[in-house]
Amino acid sequence: MPELRIIDQSLWDEVKARQEGRKPRFLLTGLVKCGCCGGAFSTVGKDRFGCSNSRNKGKSVCRNRAGITRQELEGRILTILSERLMDPELVKVFAAEYIAERNRLAAHHDDDRAQKEKELAKVIREQDVLVNAILAGTPAERIKAKMQQLETRQKHLEKDLAAAPAPAATVRIHPRMADTWQERIRALISGLTEPDREGEAREAIRGLIGKIVATPVPTGGKRNTLDLVLHGDLAGILALSLGADQMSGQQKTSCEQEVNQSAGFLVAGAGYRRNLPELRCPV
Repeated sequence: MPELRIIDQSLWDEVKARQEGRKPRFLLTGLVKCGCCGGAFSTVGKDRFGCSNSRNKGKSVCRNRAGITRQELEGRILTILSERLMDPELVKVFAAEYIAERNRLAAHHDDDRAQKEKELAKVIREQDVLVNAILAGTPAERIKAKMQQLETRQKHLEKDLAAAPAPAATVRIHPRMADTWQERIRALISGLTEPDREGEAREAIRGLIGKIVATPVPTGGKRNTLDLVLHGDLAGILALSLGADQMSGQQKTSCEQEVNQSAGFLVAGAGYRRNLPELRCPV
């Protein structure tokens, strides 16, 4: 009986899944969140999803009683993934700004490295001067403190230079990335209907989704409908767009490094938030 439960359905499903060592029951299990209370959506009937808090804890906790069939939910999400999430014009703008930002950061990196290399050379020259002074008869005690100061600074500069990452030789983010995305996501969606590929395709698609927020909206009738907003997983989407899953060895490692760096740019850069705000897309 739902009213007697001490944990909600979504948590129960997750615990059982871990106990049984099985994968999520449905494609979007665990990915849908209530837009009213922030709680999880779980199965509330045969092939139907709804807010767990509202169903199990009552309207005092959450008034979102709107539900959605699994078929409609999956259909709407797969449509947004394949047709709207990586709009070619949006990606074109993003790619141009991304490359410009990469160039700006690379120039800053080069300037900073050049300054540190110049300072390191100066520190070494000053150390040579002090050594020559000692050889010429200057008491070592008079210049000991200065020598220690220079040695400490030399170690810091050498450490900074060694830790500075080398600039990437290849920038894979480009305007035609959207074409690759369309090809790969459609192949994954097709794989959902093929028994030998279904499991792999399901996991790959889940990896593209950060969360789905479901918020009730009035329809003019007695029941509300659900407005869905898909929040894409940035690293997963970029990796699929760049074909990282089809690479191996050093090529794959290099691509994954760029994906992580690209995701960092998108999260930190105000310009990117203007164009791809968290890869958030209404369904």
